[in-house]
Amino acid sequence: MLRVGFFPNLTHSPAIAARQLEREGSSWRDPHLDPVNVEWRGFNAGPSAIEALLNGSVDVVYVGASPLLNGYVRTRGKSLRLLAPVATGGNALVARKGLDVSGPGDFRDRRVATPQLGNSQDVSARAWLRSAGLKITLSGGDAQVIPAANPELMMLFARGQVDAAWTVEPWVSRLISDFGGVVVTEDAASVVTVLACSTAALDRRGEDVRAFVRSHFHLRDRLIADSRLHRRLLSAGLAAETRSKPMPDALLDSALRRFRLDGAEPASARLARLEASLGKSMADAVSAGLLRESIPLGPLLEGLQRETLAR
Repeated sequence: MLRVGFFPNLTHSPAIAARQLEREGSSWRDPHLDPVNVEWRGFNAGPSAIEALLNGSVDVVYVGASPLLNGYVRTRGKSLRLLAPVATGGNALVARKGLDVSGPGDFRDRRVATPQLGNSQDVSARAWLRSAGLKITLSGGDAQVIPAANPELMMLFARGQVDAAWTVEPWVSRLISDFGGVVVTEDAASVVTVLACSTAALDRRGEDVRAFVRSHFHLRDRLIADSRLHRRLLSAGLAAETRSKPMPDALLDSALRRFRLDGAEPASARLARLEASLGKSMADAVSAGLLRESIPLGPLLEGLQRETLAR
């Protein structure tokens, strides 16, 4: 049994779609491969998922770049490997309606919520605020960054207890639709979700990991080719994961326009894109005080060089 972690975020749509197909009694796997039995495990944000990966509770996770880099640096590059990019974009800073804010300098003495300390949006928020010269510490500074799980983040925003939130879809579109939030800035070029595993899982269950990645690619290609299928599975799957009503059509359409699944691309282009995006994330985390240092990305990306994973 391969244990796979994911979040109920739209940028984790291959996992959400796979689980929904399983509920419907349909296959999401590559039909040319022997099936790999998968046990799905849900998380709220990246740091907790990476902890589970490092302690062996899961073997593979869909996760954001910053938590992956944190675990990679902490283990001196020995314990984690990136298997594939999954999604780009889909994250934004949303301010409450009526606030006179347009740049990072306008957030002095304001409160910004993020999904979890050290997750990708948390790092982006801290780096963006610091770009205006604001002092941002882990617990305060010229502006306060407040980590809160996405459902709690929504309540803080609705009650006016935070001035803005930097989060990911579908929460971005919900803040806009449900509470009149306004997008201040978004990072449409960053790799927001990747597929990663532990080196222990590769050593112990390498064939199963590689088979799972090939089935991920198979489903990803189906979803990219058939936008109606993608939309239907996300709508039903996200409702099932969050035990809520399906998202309104307009809300789902807005969320889907804000990110893209990473399709097949030349190996050299994929490697260069990941090196640039992950390198910036690592530098931002060091600047924010969430990482002590930068280390070479080579070992983290070595899985991308394997022929069986390079799609």
